Amino acid sequence: MPTDAPEPALKVLLVDDQRIIGEAVRRMLRTQPDIEFHFCQHAEEALAKAEAIQPTLILQDLVLPDIDGLEMVRQFRENPITANVPIIVLSSKEDATTKADSFRAGANDYIVKLPEEIELLARVRYHSTAYMLRLKLDAQQKELEQQKIAAESANQAKSTFLANMSHELRTPLNAIIGYSEMLQEQAEDDGNPDYLPDLKKIHTAGHHLLSLINAVLDLSKIEAGKTTLFLEDFSIKKAIEDVIALTQPLVQKNRNTLVLTGDPDAGSMHADALKLRQMLFNLLGNACKFTSDGQVELNVAKATTPAGEPGIQFTVRDSGIGMTPEQCAKLFQPFTQAESSTARKYGGTGLGLSITKSFAEIMGGSVRVESEQGKGSAFIVTLPLTVRDLPAEGSEAPPQPSTTPDDQHDPATGRRLVLVIDDDPYVHDMLRRTLPRETYDIAVATAGEAGLARARELKPDAILLDIVLPGLDGWSVLAEIRKDPALAAIPVLIMTILDQADRARATEADGFFTKPIDRERLLEALAQIPPPPVPRPGAMVLIEDEKTLLETLQRSLEP
Repeated sequence: MPTDAPEPALKVLLVDDQRIIGEAVRRMLRTQPDIEFHFCQHAEEALAKAEAIQPTLILQDLVLPDIDGLEMVRQFRENPITANVPIIVLSSKEDATTKADSFRAGANDYIVKLPEEIELLARVRYHSTAYMLRLKLDAQQKELEQQKIAAESANQAKSTFLANMSHELRTPLNAIIGYSEMLQEQAEDDGNPDYLPDLKKIHTAGHHLLSLINAVLDLSKIEAGKTTLFLEDFSIKKAIEDVIALTQPLVQKNRNTLVLTGDPDAGSMHADALKLRQMLFNLLGNACKFTSDGQVELNVAKATTPAGEPGIQFTVRDSGIGMTPEQCAKLFQPFTQAESSTARKYGGTGLGLSITKSFAEIMGGSVRVESEQGKGSAFIVTLPLTVRDLPAEGSEAPPQPSTTPDDQHDPATGRRLVLVIDDDPYVHDMLRRTLPRETYDIAVATAGEAGLARARELKPDAILLDIVLPGLDGWSVLAEIRKDPALAAIPVLIMTILDQADRARATEADGFFTKPIDRERLLEALAQIPPPPVPRPGAMVLIEDEKTLLETLQRSLEP
């Protein structure tokens, strides 16, 4: 059964002023069904033909009637369509100078005409195939780059979605936690203890969900490249003490013992203290979770970072279940645990180690694991003693600020005016219900710029300031307040879903509360604010240099 001839894959263009040479080359190539041959005798015709057929090889004579052959080679190289097409100079000249000039002009090879058929076919096929392979690789590279751009765009969209959704979820969740606290107190005051177990379950579940959402938000920020570092000098010993205090309930839950070894009093470091504590808490929490009736060790020692800088090494070692090499290879990936049975038995999202590794790398350090199944695991974190800051991110145009109507405030009553700058109406409602009406009046603003305007207008006795705000964020608002002589003395209490107490202290905030807010602590903090002076009706100042007259006026005006 006859078959169709294959489509020519290689296109050869011969540029020569002698027709006899063209016929000779045609005869040599006609035995090859995959080679398509084209012949031109003049420069303009050759340039036009090359653009039309896009050859895979050009055979170029050096002697032409209307142009020098070397100039022809240069013109082919200047044309984007033929710039990379291989060119073989086909010439009767055999001297080394001509050959060198040909290569300098851009030729890829040189053949003294007319060569043997086998030699011509070998060189034509070699150069054409190499060129075709290069085109294929370039196309694949371009496709891979487009796929990479599409994947990065999709990943960015996913990270942005996670960040937005995490924030949107936390807003109502804070209300659930806050109202559950209020309902517990109300149930106790009203003598309804039967409601307390269910309300406590709501409160506990809310806190658990909040911790999961916070982890997702951390991950989304990392993937979106929007993680920021708040660098400061702090005591390593103090940071470790804080982490150990937080970890104690987890240690006791599985009847473990926590041991601190090495050199915990290792001086100070310049880094993000909050992220360091979160990393150590994640590792210690994992060690406590996968160890029962055993020992968890935190070792602190001086070390050298992967970049060769002076550093500090934190090793969290446990005597727990350990891992196989295959399980270790799966660690540090988001939403991944060593195996599915581990997730079912011990719980967790698999985000802690991924976030820990990312934080360590952002601060110029590293995390590695050593483990043996049944004999425990060791996670080694190495960080530089001096962490360098990240490049600044560009900022987007802020949305327009907005305000909500104020409650009535009369300075003559002696009540304190509290300005709440927060975009969450649930927070406004809970604070109105939390702060005693006989002691406090509340004014609100729902954006940073609007909050500054209300502060300058009202001169409140205290400001409760959120960090995540439309427009100016809370840190910028606080900085503006401290720069304004009319506002600088007003106490500012930070209340936010972000755990940034260290930054609040460094920016001269008067207090820091993580949402959901502990109402007792808030009331205690507000109680420390001096009440405004109550003006005396009819009070006046007497200015008189005659003592006798001054005494007479004073006696006549006293009630």
